[in-house]
Amino acid sequence: MQIVEDIRCNGVTVEELAKGKKIALSQELASLRTMRGQATDLGTNWFLTRNLNFGREYLEKVQGVTLDDIKCVAVQYLSEENLTIVSLNPNGSLASKSAIAAPVAIAEIQKFELSNGLRILVREDARLPLVAMSAIFRCGLLSETEANNGITRLAAKTLLKGTKTRSAEQIADQLEAVGGEITAQAGNNSLAVNLDVTLPDLALGTAILADVLLNATMPAKAVAREKEIQLAKIKDEDEKPTSVARNLVKRALFPGHPLALRPEGTPESISRVASKDLLAFRDRYLVARNGAIAIFGNVKANEVRDLFEQKLGALPSGQLALTNPLPSPQLAETKIVETEREKAQAVLLAGFRGADIFSPDRYALELIDEASSDLGSRLFVRIREQMGLAYYVGAAQIQALVPGLFAFYLGTDPEKIEPVKQAFLDEIHKLSSDGLTAAELARAKKKLIGQQQIQNQSNDVFAYMTALDELYGLGFNHYQELEAKVNAVTLEDVKRVAAKYFGKQAYVLAIVRPPGKPSVSKSN
Repeated sequence: MQIVEDIRCNGVTVEELAKGKKIALSQELASLRTMRGQATDLGTNWFLTRNLNFGREYLEKVQGVTLDDIKCVAVQYLSEENLTIVSLNPNGSLASKSAIAAPVAIAEIQKFELSNGLRILVREDARLPLVAMSAIFRCGLLSETEANNGITRLAAKTLLKGTKTRSAEQIADQLEAVGGEITAQAGNNSLAVNLDVTLPDLALGTAILADVLLNATMPAKAVAREKEIQLAKIKDEDEKPTSVARNLVKRALFPGHPLALRPEGTPESISRVASKDLLAFRDRYLVARNGAIAIFGNVKANEVRDLFEQKLGALPSGQLALTNPLPSPQLAETKIVETEREKAQAVLLAGFRGADIFSPDRYALELIDEASSDLGSRLFVRIREQMGLAYYVGAAQIQALVPGLFAFYLGTDPEKIEPVKQAFLDEIHKLSSDGLTAAELARAKKKLIGQQQIQNQSNDVFAYMTALDELYGLGFNHYQELEAKVNAVTLEDVKRVAAKYFGKQAYVLAIVRPPGKPSVSKSN
């Protein structure tokens, strides 16, 4: 409130105003990178203002805002009369009041195993009359080849397109009628079916989930339609420079390995997949010993166990998949790969072979990821703020049952590729030799732990993450260890891990630029 009052009285500085204008401009330009973003811009402009050029005019007016304008608006709107404060506080931090009801207890997660080997995780939470289910199976990109690349995503979508007893419309209508929802998704290591219902409809939700897993028919018409959608997503991804750069890095970093493949597949691989292939995929991977289902919400554990034994006891036992996945290869020498796209920006992405999800190094890498991705990161401060060379900067990971990808990325003006490249690699080199500062590490720890605590407040997200941990072999209670393991990471740990992954390993630098721009130098 002191900062707000200071703005009311004194306005902002020239530097703050210039920074705000730059951020507004870069965010708008970033949203226009794809055809989808341009269509959204046009539609929103017309719907709200009946002016297709409103976005452009808005940005022009933003650039014309003065220091006096800021102060005038602050005085008008940031007033005591116009203020509402809402506070959500940790339990016990406020003075107790007799009128406040006692909090509803949340039980610990319980684990059951059905007769066929299917693992069931239950968390009784009576705070709201809601139930979240996540059924997860080991497969995903690591189970694919170039010939069937994209089959996991296609299988996830077509699972919901009809069973022996329900059409796709009936599945949707029966759930919508009771306020429920069902979705399916695919990842690098898994396929998940997520279903949400309210308390009275637990039996219906379980019946539909079981029907989808046991009796999906993968009808040819639905498969053809989902192929069209997946092909459109492939084209859409090819319009995004960051996605293009990531795919370039993966192919060069993991040659001949499933991690080099694209999650959506390729037009050639998708065209080869038929209904019979999807049914065979279901029969191979959607089996009891290859899965885990989490049911979190207003339920009773014993009732859930009996209900799932009744509905999913017929799921074939099968075997756990990906017990010995092909290790990702080590890169022998650093590579620079480039391509062109008709875009008004360039993207640089440096990709390194990361750690697998079982490695103790993963916690230091996650902290480096956090520290390299926020507005206080060294990449952001030096390359974007101090040098003015980047539209956006950050880091990202692909975590898997085998060592995956750790990437640093940025978007920049195509005319500035060479100085940006040098500054970009200099910062990564500095990180590999010096690690993080004490302030960076402390901020990253708070953010990482806080994010997990926030996501675990939602039963649907918590159920999904817990089932994943159980399926991967980390254990359903892995979330309880995260805070301690993260807090145990020291500056020396970070320095050692940074040197190991970013200083001693070869890497791939991908550059996506507009046509006609000269290639960068190959010096490293």
